[in-house]
Amino acid sequence: MSYLTATASDLISGALRNINVLAAGETMNPTESADAIQALNDLLDSWSTQKLYVVSSTENILTLVPNQYQYQIGNPVGGTFSGTLTFGSNLVTGVTVPANLVVGATISDPAPGAGAIPAGTTATAVDPIGGVVTLSANSTQNTGDTITYTVPGDFAIPRPLRITNAFTRITSIGSTGLDYPINIVHRDKYTQIGIKGINGPWPTLLYYDPTYPYGTLYFYPNPSQAGELHLWTDSIFSSFTTINQSVNLPQGYALAIKKSLALQLAPEYGKSPSPLLIRQADEAVRVIKQLNAEPAVQAFFDQHILKSRRNDASFIMDGGFNR
Repeated sequence: MSYLTATASDLISGALRNINVLAAGETMNPTESADAIQALNDLLDSWSTQKLYVVSSTENILTLVPNQYQYQIGNPVGGTFSGTLTFGSNLVTGVTVPANLVVGATISDPAPGAGAIPAGTTATAVDPIGGVVTLSANSTQNTGDTITYTVPGDFAIPRPLRITNAFTRITSIGSTGLDYPINIVHRDKYTQIGIKGINGPWPTLLYYDPTYPYGTLYFYPNPSQAGELHLWTDSIFSSFTTINQSVNLPQGYALAIKKSLALQLAPEYGKSPSPLLIRQADEAVRVIKQLNAEPAVQAFFDQHILKSRRNDASFIMDGGFNR
């Protein structure tokens, strides 16, 4: 897939030109930038909640724990701490370690002018007595810094809005493993299960409750062995933190964002969107919704309807009595 690289400034300036707030070649003042970037982030946050705006899914490869069927999923920000970073070292010194800072937390320094900590860095050790936090990557600067950390759940990935597909890969029986599908169900179906903690070799059913700040996953049956969990979640649009931050956008998204943001910003500038702008925004949004619409699932009949025995390995789950 081809992508277009655009900055927050590109998208906002394009929106403001659509409502005649900026002329060609004119730039925003700092106050306009701060207000407009918030409006842009609000728009993208809203789009993340709507399935037809989401262009892709993320495959998350996680590990099931034997005899655990409930998991918290998410990696929210837990707070900040101050410390000293040394170029080429993975130690943060002089830290008053927060009580909720744990190994596995994502560590970053997002303050303006920062950037000493590489993206994706985590805490590998925490020493409250010595006031030292060990990182998974070395610092790129000598600096005293305000550092942000997360508090990871059982699965330390961003809290998903939706889970679309899942399967378990059992690798103990061979080098390539065998995949067993997991059915994503609604709460009503999960609550009908009488003994939710009953053991089985691997889960065949998953209910996701999008609680906050951690989502909660419920598996059935309770897996009796470790397994590789493959979980597909809808991608979430990232927020912009600075006006010059860039992002890769699929075809059609830059135009749709500019036109939609123009409609959102117009009232703040006392402007009335023209009928042409409204039509252009509707058309740009319609195009990406059509692109992201999933084809209807082809109907198929469960083989139980056609014969008494499934043509798969389900006898492992039911002991051969499912006839």
